[in-house]
Amino acid sequence: MARLDQGRPRGALLSATTAAVALVGGWTVAATQQPAGFDSVRESISALAAVETPHRWIMTVALVLTGLAHVGSALMLPGLRRPGRWVLGAAGVATIGVALLPLPSRSDGALAHTIIASVSFVLLAIWPWFAADDSSTSLVRRNVARPAAVLMVVLVASLTVGARAGMPFGAHERIVAALLALWPLATAIAAWWALGHRVGGRRVRGLLTVAALTVACATGGTAATRLAPATAQTLHYSAQVQLSMDPRAANHLSARTLFGDINVGFTGFAPGIEATPQVKASIADVLSRPGVTVSSLQPGPLELSAAIRTAARDVGLRFGGGALVVVALSLGVGALVRRRRPRARTVVGASLAWVIACGAAGLGIWQTYQPVRQHDFTSTGVLGTVQRNQSLLSDVEARTAQVSPYLRNLIALSSALQDKYSPTELSQPVALRVLLVSDLHAGNEYALLRTIVEQENIDLVIDTGDLVNFGTVTEGDASGMFAGIASLPVPYLFTRGNHDATSATDRAILDRMERIPNVVLLQPSPESYTVVDAGGIRIGGFNDPRWFGDDGKRSKDKQQPAKKAFIDAFAKQESIDLLVSHEPWAVQDVPRADVVINGHMHTPDLEGNRIQVGTFTGGGPLTHFVGEEDGEELVGQPSAFDVLTFGETCRLTSVTRYRYRNVIEGRPAYDDVSLVNGSRIDTATDDRTCATPEPGTGPLGSLTIAEVPAQSTEPTPSEAD
Repeated sequence: MARLDQGRPRGALLSATTAAVALVGGWTVAATQQPAGFDSVRESISALAAVETPHRWIMTVALVLTGLAHVGSALMLPGLRRPGRWVLGAAGVATIGVALLPLPSRSDGALAHTIIASVSFVLLAIWPWFAADDSSTSLVRRNVARPAAVLMVVLVASLTVGARAGMPFGAHERIVAALLALWPLATAIAAWWALGHRVGGRRVRGLLTVAALTVACATGGTAATRLAPATAQTLHYSAQVQLSMDPRAANHLSARTLFGDINVGFTGFAPGIEATPQVKASIADVLSRPGVTVSSLQPGPLELSAAIRTAARDVGLRFGGGALVVVALSLGVGALVRRRRPRARTVVGASLAWVIACGAAGLGIWQTYQPVRQHDFTSTGVLGTVQRNQSLLSDVEARTAQVSPYLRNLIALSSALQDKYSPTELSQPVALRVLLVSDLHAGNEYALLRTIVEQENIDLVIDTGDLVNFGTVTEGDASGMFAGIASLPVPYLFTRGNHDATSATDRAILDRMERIPNVVLLQPSPESYTVVDAGGIRIGGFNDPRWFGDDGKRSKDKQQPAKKAFIDAFAKQESIDLLVSHEPWAVQDVPRADVVINGHMHTPDLEGNRIQVGTFTGGGPLTHFVGEEDGEELVGQPSAFDVLTFGETCRLTSVTRYRYRNVIEGRPAYDDVSLVNGSRIDTATDDRTCATPEPGTGPLGSLTIAEVPAQSTEPTPSEAD
C-alpha cells in the first residue's frame, strides 16, 4: 500500500467536506433567498448565480469555495497518482470558472458558461480513473476507482438524456452534482480510516452505519419524488405532488401558483409536501356557462379524497424506490471495495435502514397530515387578496380599465424622454406605428390595449399567437377575447400559436377570427398566405404547426416544415419587412425578411433581426394549466408589449419596450421602459419610400391585402374594403 503520509489525510478530509457542504449548502441557502416562482426542481444550479438573480453572491461564493476545496483535495488526498491530482485540480479550477462566467439571467443561456460547466462535471467524473493505484487505499484501487469513474460519467451523460426526455433538470442536476462532490469526501474518509482512526467498537460503528444509511435512504427517497413527481387528478384540476427537501418546510403543505402560494401548517413530524396545481382544458366548458361561481369549480369531497389517495400511494412508491436505489448502491460499492459479496448482517442492516426510512416517513405523513392536526392557513400574493374579496376576478376587463390611467402616464413620460434623449435618426417622420402583443392566453385586457392604441397613435396591432389556452372557441367566447378584438379601432394581424388549436387540422379559432371585421389572418389556410401592405411596409407570416395537447417535444424540428413551406412560397416575391410567427425557431434564418417577430417564450428578447415579444397578460388568468413543454413557456412573467416605429424610408426606426406587473389588481408596478434603435435590428438595404396609411372607410382602413398561394410566385392583390 502507498504510504499515506505522502498526503495530508486531515487536510484532505477538511477540503473534501468543505466542497460538499459549500455546494449543497450554497444552492440550498441561495434558493431560500429567491422571490416566489423560483423552482429548484426545474431550474439549474447556475440560475442561482446568474447576473440578474437576486442575492447571486451566495451561489457565486459557494461555487468558488467548492472549486478551491477541490484544488485542496487534489493536493492533499493520499495515495493518488499524479495525473489524477491534475484532473481533480483542473475540475476545481473549472468550478471556479463556472462562477466567473455566469449566465446573463435565469432564463437565458450562454455558450461559454455551458462549456465550462460541462468541463467541470466531466473532470469531476473522470478523475478517479486517472488517480487509480492498486497500491493505495481501498477507494483508489483500480477495481473500485475506475468503475466509479465510469458510473459518474454515465450520470453526467444522463443530464443531457434526461433534459431531452422531459425530466426536471434542476433536481436531476443537483443529485448528480452532489454525488460528484461526495466521491472525493468518500476517498478522504477511506484514507482516514486506513490510518487506523475508528469510532467506538464494532457494534457502535454498525449502529452509526445503519443510522447514516437511514438518512441516505430518506434523502434518496425524497429526491425520487422530486425527479418523478406524483400526479393527483380531479375532473378539472391536476397537481404535481412531491416531498420537500427543505427541513424548514416540515409539517407544511404548500401549493404554489402564479397568483401566490397557499401554505397549510400541521402539528407533527413529517417531511413537507409541495403541490403545483394546474387547470385542465375541460374547465373552459365550465367557464362558458352562465352564473359560474367559485363553488361550482370546486372538486367534490369524494373526488378530492380519491385524488389524495392516489397521490399518496404514488409518492410512497417513488419514495420507496428511491430509498431502495440508495441501498443497492451502498451494497454494490461495499462489495466492490471489499471484493466479495455483502455479508448477511450487512444486507440485514441495509434492509433495516430502508424499512426505518420508509416506515418513519410514511407514519409521519399519515399522522401529521390529518384535518384535526391543521393549525394555520395562509395565502400570499393575489390569492391573499382574492381570499378577502372573491369578486376581484369577476371582471378582468374592468380591472384592466383601472390600469389605463397609470399606463397613460407611463406612455406620456416615455414619449417625453424619447423626444429629449433619442438619437437624431429616431426622430424622422413616422410612416407606421405597430403594437406587438403575444401570449394573451385568454386574458381579456383589451380595454388596456385600446388605451395603448389611442395614446401611442397605433396604426395596426400584430398578435403572434396563443390567444387562448386550450385551443377552443368556447374558451375565447367565455373570456370575451373575440369581442375585445372587434372593439379595437385598428386592424389586427394574427398568426396562430401552439395553444390556438386542438389538433394539427383544427381550424376553429382561425374560422372564428376570420369572422371579425378588423382581423387579418397572415396564414388563413395551409394553401395560402396573406401579405399586408401598410403604407408600403410589407408584412407576412405563418401559423405554428403545433397545437395544445401535442407531445410537446422537438419544438424546433416541428417548425421546419412550416418555415420551408413559407420560404418556398415567397422565393420569388419581394422581401418582407416584417415576418411574423409564434415560436422563435420558426423565424430564425428566414431569408429576405428584414425584421422577424415571435412570441411563445413569455420573455422579451432581441437577437439579431429577431424581436421576441413578451406576454401581454403575464401569461393570462389561467397560466397554470396542464402543458407538456417542460420549462419552455407558461411561467409567471411581467406583462409586456412592444411598439415598433417605421420611418418614411420603410426601415425600422425604434422599438419601445414596456414591462409591468400586477395588472389583475389594478395597481401596476412598472419594471422598465427601454428604447432600442431600430438600425440595430432592421437588415434592409434597399431604398424605398413609405407613408402613413390613409384612414379608410372599412375596418381594415387602406391596407392592401395580397394572397400568395403555397409554392406559388404570383400574388393576387385586392384592395381591402
